[in-house]
Amino acid sequence: MTPRTRTLILTVTVFALFAAGLPFFHYLPDDTYITLRYARHVLEGDGFSYNAGERLEGYTNFLWLIIIVLTGKLGSPLILAARTLSCIFSIATLLLALYAGNRFLSMHRGTCSDADDGGWNRSVAAALPALILASSAPLQTWSLAGTETALFTFLLLLGVVMIMEERKPAAVFAVFGILGLVRPEGLAFYALAGCIMLARGPRRRTVLIHGAGVLVLMYAPYIIWKWRYFGSIVPNTFYAKMGPARLMLSNGSRYVFRFLTSYGYLFVLGALLLKKRLLSPRPFLLPASFILAHWLIVLVLGGDWMPHFRLLLPTMPLVALVAAAGISEASVSGAPPGTGDAQPGTGEAHPPTGDTAPRTGEHPQQASALPQQSHNPAAVVSLVLVFLAMLPGGMGYRYFKAERFAVRKFAVVGQRLRDTLPPGTRIACGSTGAIGFYTNMPIIDILGLNNRHIARNGTIVARQPGH
Repeated sequence: MTPRTRTLILTVTVFALFAAGLPFFHYLPDDTYITLRYARHVLEGDGFSYNAGERLEGYTNFLWLIIIVLTGKLGSPLILAARTLSCIFSIATLLLALYAGNRFLSMHRGTCSDADDGGWNRSVAAALPALILASSAPLQTWSLAGTETALFTFLLLLGVVMIMEERKPAAVFAVFGILGLVRPEGLAFYALAGCIMLARGPRRRTVLIHGAGVLVLMYAPYIIWKWRYFGSIVPNTFYAKMGPARLMLSNGSRYVFRFLTSYGYLFVLGALLLKKRLLSPRPFLLPASFILAHWLIVLVLGGDWMPHFRLLLPTMPLVALVAAAGISEASVSGAPPGTGDAQPGTGEAHPPTGDTAPRTGEHPQQASALPQQSHNPAAVVSLVLVFLAMLPGGMGYRYFKAERFAVRKFAVVGQRLRDTLPPGTRIACGSTGAIGFYTNMPIIDILGLNNRHIARNGTIVARQPGH
């Protein structure tokens, strides 16, 4: 079977797994409706405001909001546009993960040896990141959620792949600069990408100039506009969601630990299998630096309460890349002498050398029989890991269904309040997404996410600040 045929079969498998999970995990969270309410007010001429006439940055996804506004200007219904776009970027992430898996293993000098099975082991190992993503509840949950999570995940993976392929610094910085406009923590990855490129090679002056130039061009106008428009550079949600350091670290550590037990073990597995290569900056340290930085950011920010690890989904493709490289390396290390390393992307093995050469009087087919009898377990192990990636979603499905049911009921409440109350009635509530979107009435957000006074002067009385 040719490599192209194997790739086609595995690609179809990836999207079959993805499509099979969507009916169970499709989800429109309450936060999406907040973004859509802002988008509608922009379209109606009320500007960036949750309550018409009150300029407030009660969102942390500026670029995503702008994209939704643009689709609204083209006449697309806002809910449909948000869900469709998040699905498109999830599909793009799966395609990019397939590409990244092949490139990552090709640049890894220990690739699977597949003389005995025509290349299936290496093909499955290369497709493992996409297979894990497609079968996992986090990607399936947030693929139709209408949030910026799918776009953030795609851009982060794209930026790492561009660094891996040593693309021009200006292009890399542009991708990470866009990432920071999608969510503020993207700027931390901007700085990390710059440090990695500085540490890599002789073009340090070019990296510094391009890094500073892209940052100024993209963010100077944005920061000036924010200050003039909102009177603040920091989003209102920052004040609402930040609590005492001890509480934030406690929440964040629990969140990261739950992720580690659900999916993070893949990174640990890959790191252990690659332990002989930990001193090399490539290929392990590149994804590992982004993974560990992301986990640290989420830990400090206190994690999240939403189902299926919304905040940690963006580095799941990188976690799966490390696992794939580890499995590939282990399969080569455990292969018998004479099997040979496959050429990257070809599935063809080097001819046997040294002690594996045919002995005098020995038929060549007999000499090659021993290596062919060995079994390379990379494909089997990969499929087991894909199955394990499905388990956390099933184990937490009852909680997920309850959350989805609650948001649907909020939407019903919003519609009934709209039909019952006089126009202009002011409402006070905590979950301000669906209720706010469907009533479109002035709302006092008692949690402070969309209320300047409460966010800055309220007292944290819950275990999850901002909720």
